[in-house]
Amino acid sequence: MENVEYKEVEEIQEIQEEKKMPVFLKVLCILSFIYIGIILIPAIFGLFSGPMSETELNESFQQISTLVPNSMNKKEKAKVLEFAYEKQKVMNDKFYLNATVNIWIYSLGFFGVFKMYKKRQRSGYYLYLVYSALTVVSLYLVLPPKLIATEEITTLILWSGFMVSLYTMNLKHLTK
Repeated sequence: MENVEYKEVEEIQEIQEEKKMPVFLKVLCILSFIYIGIILIPAIFGLFSGPMSETELNESFQQISTLVPNSMNKKEKAKVLEFAYEKQKVMNDKFYLNATVNIWIYSLGFFGVFKMYKKRQRSGYYLYLVYSALTVVSLYLVLPPKLIATEEITTLILWSGFMVSLYTMNLKHLTK
């Protein structure tokens, strides 16, 4: 009799362990919430402030120009600064499009992570896949291709691929 009760307790413990979220998945979701929040919150508040004025745009560019290393020769430095200014100007001109696209895409990512974190649903993973692809595609909705640096796309693809692979490793813990 005692042996039967012990097996029942063991089965209950196994079921409870299955329902527990793995620590790695939990940490991954929390880091995703933080990352998405860092981009989503300013985008939402930015809609209220609107695009920068010409003065603000120039001040912002002056701050950016201080980040360019002095070790570059003048020709390279001028080219980098021209690229940065043109990109910043286009982003400012298409401010509302950029903000709206970012809000939708990052909200989708947030919702996907939420579904994985709270409800442990596999559909959250698929939403996260769509979000990861859209973060790359969204640059082409706002900027002309000549203003999108190869390094920027490469970084986005590598980061998205890295995060998707980490979530893929945890796919077995998500329900259908």
